[in-house]
Amino acid sequence: MITIPGKIPISIHPLFWLIALFIGWMWTFSLIGMILAVMVILYSVLFHEFGHALTAVAFGQKTRIELAVFGGFTYRQGRKLKLWEEFLVVLNGPIAGFILCVIAYFIAHHATIKNTYIFFMVNFTAMANFFWALINLVPILPLDGGHLMSIILEAIFGFKGVRYAIVVGLVIGSAITIFFFVISQWFIGALFLILTFESFRSLKYYRLLSERDRDTDLQDLLKGANLALEEKNIDEAIVKLERVRAQAGGGILFTMATGQLAQVYKEQMRYQLAYDILKPVRKQLTSEYFSLFHFLAYMNKDYATVAEMGNHCYQLTPTPDTAFMNALANGALGKAEPAVGWLECAIREGYETIGKAVGRTEFDPIRQDPLFKRFIAGHPSDSTEII
Repeated sequence: MITIPGKIPISIHPLFWLIALFIGWMWTFSLIGMILAVMVILYSVLFHEFGHALTAVAFGQKTRIELAVFGGFTYRQGRKLKLWEEFLVVLNGPIAGFILCVIAYFIAHHATIKNTYIFFMVNFTAMANFFWALINLVPILPLDGGHLMSIILEAIFGFKGVRYAIVVGLVIGSAITIFFFVISQWFIGALFLILTFESFRSLKYYRLLSERDRDTDLQDLLKGANLALEEKNIDEAIVKLERVRAQAGGGILFTMATGQLAQVYKEQMRYQLAYDILKPVRKQLTSEYFSLFHFLAYMNKDYATVAEMGNHCYQLTPTPDTAFMNALANGALGKAEPAVGWLECAIREGYETIGKAVGRTEFDPIRQDPLFKRFIAGHPSDSTEII
């Protein structure tokens, strides 16, 4: 990673160079042409991103630019911009590209350029910036056109307009992808297929997003809670996480703060409290917190929930402890076949014997079951126990 410090720091990921080299080679099929094309791609992408960044700085935000796999990204911090300000920040990226295109076109057609390499760079600058600015204005997220449409629809319909923009982008992206595949333009078709897939991922994300999730003060409060956790200031972290939950009321920030707070309570062995706050958001949990909820459900003897979550939780965290908790829950529910299956799974995950574990009271409802008896007969008791 190359990092250039400054008021607007620039980071360039190694994959950016690989993609630029690939494009340069496919365009020129020569070593020198490829190098020149990479130079054009570099300053063209930077020109575009500075269109975003400088406008954001003018509105009082802090920015940094990162060049990655498929182009550039301008990251911003600071106050939440009004919709018209946000619109200008997004729009000025493509406008910067069009300005560079016009300048390069004027030079290529009105200046006498005798050097072949310089003429190629100027001409390639005009073409690349024209087509990229044009493509970038297609109303598909995460392209600038998609963001512009999102801002417009949000101004009309409120926060729901963001979701409407994603759906419209999905339809347009799918149509464009099919069109280019039909006419055998595989590269462009593949590009729009990737963009359409990203729109689909965005739709899943925005279904969970609330308007409060975009509150920068609330985001900073959650960051402060994370910092307090790292510094072992547990009481301060709890206060801040509770404030995030109270102010967010729902959405992604609420779920994140809830998961972190439940983890803190779990470490304090306050299992009932951790379980109670996590249960309402169980469908929005990430894999880490899903496993936490699985554990808390067991500790609070909610065996039906443990058994229900068992397969998915094991797929996320395939450990002996996960398998054994599933066995205990099914045993407590009187389900001998899945209980024995999970016990065997726990052994496959690294335990040669279950030992005294089969003596746990959770297995009492199935202790006289022939299947469980055969399992016990095949695994004599000793002093080893998983949990």
